[in-house]
Amino acid sequence: MNVRPFTWLALSYFGYYCAYGVLVPFLPVWLKSQNYGTELIGAVIASSYLFRFLGGIFFPSRVKRANQILPALRLLAWANVFVITAMAFVSESFWLIFIAIAVFSMVNAAGMPLTDSMATTWQRQIRLDYGKARLIGSAAFVVGVTVFGSLIGAIGEQYIISILIGLFGLYAVLQMVPPQPKPADEDKNSAKSAVGFGELLKNPTHLRLIIAAMLIQGSHAGYYVYSVIYWTNRGIAVETTSLLWGLGVIAEILLFFFSGRLFRNWSVNAIFYLSAAAAALRWGAFSYTDALWQIALLQCLHSLTFAALHYAMVRYIGMQPQNAMVRLQSLYSGLASCASVALLTALAGIIYPISSHWVFLVMMICALIALFVIPRKPTNA
Repeated sequence: MNVRPFTWLALSYFGYYCAYGVLVPFLPVWLKSQNYGTELIGAVIASSYLFRFLGGIFFPSRVKRANQILPALRLLAWANVFVITAMAFVSESFWLIFIAIAVFSMVNAAGMPLTDSMATTWQRQIRLDYGKARLIGSAAFVVGVTVFGSLIGAIGEQYIISILIGLFGLYAVLQMVPPQPKPADEDKNSAKSAVGFGELLKNPTHLRLIIAAMLIQGSHAGYYVYSVIYWTNRGIAVETTSLLWGLGVIAEILLFFFSGRLFRNWSVNAIFYLSAAAAALRWGAFSYTDALWQIALLQCLHSLTFAALHYAMVRYIGMQPQNAMVRLQSLYSGLASCASVALLTALAGIIYPISSHWVFLVMMICALIALFVIPRKPTNA
């Protein structure tokens, strides 16, 4: 049964982000349930983002043509299932679980830049609405973090890995649905003329936007790894933390839905400035408040600190020549979503045992630095 590109993307984003909504906040909790300390958890998760960077760069770079993206996604999806299943059997050995998480991080990280590359190709090919397709992924993240977060609170943290196996299995099955039309190259010689990573980084606008994205995305590191532990240590129930995560993603969904209208007349760098300022406000306030209603309000800023930035970067990438899009998407995903998060997660792992408040203050400083990196000249292409 063939499905339309929008439907295929919706299914793909749903499967991936439903699983990811459990993976990000609850993998550290599962490691804690296996009797690992917070410093080791920080080291493992930080390392996982480094391996996500390597996988996010390596696997997409093997894809030379648009018609190679779907087979690569299917292979990587089933690799996710195999490796995360192996994790359940090696959890008692630190080095084996470290290796398993490293391999999983590599194959898992490649999924999103490749899927986003399909989306940007279809944007040009059939004028697909990326924002509305991507919000399905955000909605799925809410399902993962709230529904399965509540389930974890009810049945126990030791079952987190079993839930992840099932959800990534669902994602792999959804990848097997065939889309029609498939993404196609505009130029038959695009594989031969693909722009290299080094050449992309020589472009000062590319470079400054990616560095700014690294600082803003990386500033989420303390939140990704320690927010659930931070909140539960202050008496907030695990079920409530899942609702807080879900609230942030609901705000993200709303922004993606209205992104075309909201940012129609905004330049890319103006959206970056908005995102950096919101991130500085969010993390600075996080470090000083324990009140549930205040945390809930700050979670709504996720629409700006993550979604607005991601929308702006994907829009920018979609305006580039097709022979640069896949690798520029890989650079953005690898450096901003993985490498910077890895470095700042490692830093957070050092700071958190000393002062949990300072973790968020350091994240605020990173966002403030981004304000000085973003290109000042309006960027629309």
